[in-house]
Amino acid sequence: MAEYKNIMEALVEEEFERAQHTLNCCTCEACRNDIIAYALNQLPPKYVATRKGEVYSKTYILRNQHYADIMAALAKGANLVRENPRH
Repeated sequence: MAEYKNIMEALVEEEFERAQHTLNCCTCEACRNDIIAYALNQLPPKYVATRKGEVYSKTYILRNQHYADIMAALAKGANLVRENPRH
């Protein structure tokens, strides 16, 4: 069985948890999932196959442009969900 994962999922979820109070929109489970799904569809996947690769990639991603990209994607997702909530 393959052992790999897209660490962008964890990074987007972590940043959503940190920033949700600044997004000015509903954060119920349905809205949260919609915002995160939107953001993930806007961002490139970052797959790793080892725990060492995961730690290195998370550190690298959060120190460069990807952090700003994650926040921008979350903000856009929040705007869309605010205008069209599914709950």
